[in-house]
Amino acid sequence: MIGLVSMIGSCGSPEKAAIEALVVGTIATLATDLWLWLLQIVGVPPANWALVGRWVAWMPRGVFVHRPIAATPSIRGELAIGWGFHYAVGIAYAALYLAISRLVLGSGPTLISALVFAIALLVVPWFVMQPALGLGFFAARTPHPSVTRIISISGHAAFGVGLHLGSISTSFL
Repeated sequence: MIGLVSMIGSCGSPEKAAIEALVVGTIATLATDLWLWLLQIVGVPPANWALVGRWVAWMPRGVFVHRPIAATPSIRGELAIGWGFHYAVGIAYAALYLAISRLVLGSGPTLISALVFAIALLVVPWFVMQPALGLGFFAARTPHPSVTRIISISGHAAFGVGLHLGSISTSFL
């Protein structure tokens, strides 16, 4: 993460780059959470960050794959761990996005690059997280795999919009 922050570059200093990644990542993750909250209004069940926290909390114990995570014994504080992990990942992804947009693309953040980046990140839940939680690749073992996939795609698109909005907001820092 420190290496990514130093590569963001255009901020002038590693400290400013870290603040930029923190702000952009927080705004992008908040945009995702706002979108997921709006989906709840129309009847989509909320994300269960306690189960994500349980997954993370079992990692130091050497357990990385669960069949399914709901059958794994709960861990004290798993909800807070899940929310913290959710935001930490969002901030790390923002640092990676800012580094890529500046070093590889050479243009700085744009709405299109933010959306493409966020959609590309779907490889992580579909090929790592969901299988590790016992939900299968592409959420194949969930009650409604297609709906779960659509929610994942829309949530990542919201994250992309949030990356762009966060990038705009940091131009005022």
